[in-house]
Amino acid sequence: MELQNSTVLVTGATGNIGPYVTDQLVDQGADVIGTYVTETARDDVETSAEHADAVSYHQVDLTNQAAVEAFAETVTEEHGSVDHIVGLAGGFSMGGINETDGDAFESALSLHATTAFLTVKAFADQLSEHSGIVLFSSDRAIDPVPGTLAYNVGKGAVRTLTESLDVELDARVNAIAPFLIDVPGNREAMPDADFSEWTAPAAIVDEVTHLLSNEGVTGQIVQMTGGQPELEA
Repeated sequence: MELQNSTVLVTGATGNIGPYVTDQLVDQGADVIGTYVTETARDDVETSAEHADAVSYHQVDLTNQAAVEAFAETVTEEHGSVDHIVGLAGGFSMGGINETDGDAFESALSLHATTAFLTVKAFADQLSEHSGIVLFSSDRAIDPVPGTLAYNVGKGAVRTLTESLDVELDARVNAIAPFLIDVPGNREAMPDADFSEWTAPAAIVDEVTHLLSNEGVTGQIVQMTGGQPELEA
């Protein structure tokens, strides 16, 4: 299915990978709707996304069901039905068992799994067998590492949600599970890391568009731990 003239909802569109995804979708002729949380992020995306002016941005608390339902009504009024969903909303968190309390654990589940669930639930009736949903899990949900317990579990919940939605909906539901994506925000947070092991944003974006448009792929968790990152000179 070609993405041209389709309507694609991208949650977390102002995050680290968001501008790469929205730019590619706009380049392919899609009508792109993006969500964000803070006004600072909304302002920053004007410089980080080449086609920010072509994206319809909405500030939404995706952990709040009433807010998501109201957002869905607005989208339907302004754009008609949504054809595809890309769920980027989330956020990284550190902490092992000793550093993670109940609030931090619940917060991670809400940030990753609840946001994806409520978004898909609000738009489920608009999706068809030609629709694609791409959620974002993590390599850590498949091969956990110590020190990021709540994050691992939150992304693991997204993995299970993906597989469960795939048997619930007519739409195709897949997830991408990257290791670390080579974006400026991650380099700033981990300046001493080996960037050569990270995945290039272009590889992630290519997989997103492939999963949205390929009607033969569904129910897959695509683990991405390479991708020939573009190294700084």
